[in-house]
Amino acid sequence: MANPMYGQNKADDDIDVYGRGKVNMIANGGATVALKAEDSGAYCLFDTAGASQFNLPAPAAGLQFTFVTTVTATADHVIATNTLNTDGFLGGVVACSTGASADSFSADADGSNDHITLNGSTTGGLAGTRIHVACIDGENWAVDGQIVSSGTSATCFGDAQL
Repeated sequence: MANPMYGQNKADDDIDVYGRGKVNMIANGGATVALKAEDSGAYCLFDTAGASQFNLPAPAAGLQFTFVTTVTATADHVIATNTLNTDGFLGGVVACSTGASADSFSADADGSNDHITLNGSTTGGLAGTRIHVACIDGENWAVDGQIVSSGTSATCFGDAQL
């Protein structure tokens, strides 16, 4: 089978690329948003200063989400697993404080932490905070990212909302 030339495909004049190269954006708007497996790959935006939460879908290997704070939190911004005390987070984040210090924090190695809380100060949540999660085995979510904090940085991982 020959390779089609540009313009010779079923997508008019565009090369048929998944989603035309755009990532799905899910704005929170200060609510509790239940993500679905079909949302995998999305950038989930904490786009309001007030309390906001994203609940991950039931874990399935290969699902992934990126969370970005676009407005500094004045109340908790939370990322929670779907089945508390059953699935959890593994991995960690690097913290960069506006107070000119840096640190790093990791979730419990046994995957028991099922909440990430960004409070707008010590546990991150300043504009520019970014956390990526990927389900690695149908139970655990691998976490990496950079949190922007103020003051003395503290862990954002917990068994409950911090």
